[in-house]
Amino acid sequence: MDDHAGRVAAAGQQLTPQNLERLAKLARERGEPDTLLAALEALVSLSRERVASATSGVADLGHLAAALIEYGDALLDNDQAPLAQENYEEALRINRHLATADRTPESERRLGVSLERAGAARAALGDLVGALDIQTECLALAHRLLADGASAPTARQRLANTLERIGDLRQQQGDTKAALDAYSEALEVRRGLLTVYGEVAPLLRDISRGLLDVGDMLRLRGDTPGALARYNEGVATARRGLAAASSGGTDIDPTVPRALFHSLSLVGNMRYDQGDVVGALESYDESLKLVRWLRTEYGEHPTVLRDLSVGLDKVAGAKEALGDLAAATDGFEEALAVERRRREIVGGRPEVLRDLVWALEQVARVRASGGDAAGAQAAGREALALRDTGVAG
Repeated sequence: MDDHAGRVAAAGQQLTPQNLERLAKLARERGEPDTLLAALEALVSLSRERVASATSGVADLGHLAAALIEYGDALLDNDQAPLAQENYEEALRINRHLATADRTPESERRLGVSLERAGAARAALGDLVGALDIQTECLALAHRLLADGASAPTARQRLANTLERIGDLRQQQGDTKAALDAYSEALEVRRGLLTVYGEVAPLLRDISRGLLDVGDMLRLRGDTPGALARYNEGVATARRGLAAASSGGTDIDPTVPRALFHSLSLVGNMRYDQGDVVGALESYDESLKLVRWLRTEYGEHPTVLRDLSVGLDKVAGAKEALGDLAAATDGFEEALAVERRRREIVGGRPEVLRDLVWALEQVARVRASGGDAAGAQAAGREALALRDTGVAG
């Protein structure tokens, strides 16, 4: 987008909403965040002017709420969470008003969208109590939609999503019992959807994730056998999901094989903790093969590289525990190379630097164990230098 178009986007009164939306779409496609934010800010400003006019109506309020949400999304994507929250909260007030004044499926759908956004923003900013208040309202809305005879499958999916978010918040608050209850209810709702949709990959992926959530809470509450049973069921369900995706004749959604990757990793962790290192390595090996395939199919996406680094670290750790130091060293070295590549792509974000420090420390340790004192010192010094930046500590 040229400079003239960018200046016009920043001066919203010169453009119609339709033109601003087109400018925003083009900026998003071209990866121009500054222009995108300017266009959406102008769109919000123009929408406010329309609402303030004497001829404004319900449709104008709805357009303003939609513009606020879109602007909030862009702000959140560009690490401006506080300002994003302000936009989401204003949109929520508008959509609450519209849903109260004229309760229709569309007004309640928009209210649901606003609640989801505002709740996520509150949680991201650490306001867990406020986020839980929002999700409780979402839960009431989901139950109301079901009672009113809304499209049952869609309403049940919304109910499951809300219950999972409540589980996440309860877990962050340290209430593992309430989290377990929410996750368990969400899982049963999703299982019930199998009778509607059958064994389709996205639903099986979500059920697998739900099983892992329940397993995590059981593990935290000391029920190791129950946790392992859920993790194993998660593996079996994720396998069914991947089989369904593979038979569809279209490109496989990478979130489907990633669900199997995570399930296998958790089973491996449980086996390792129980002293079954050979069994753990079996699970880790399969998960590593899966993520290597993902890298071949989808390229060096940062998420795939992160999974690959984790997979290599797990396999290397198990091989080290079994006494195969040479294979372990190779694995840790490869994991370090992956983390370096990830840093090249993503940049020096704190979480990336933390992972790089971890990889360097593992390499320093195994190099020392293998008698490579100079190599160990070099990796150790690099890790220390990164820690000294205060970002990766």
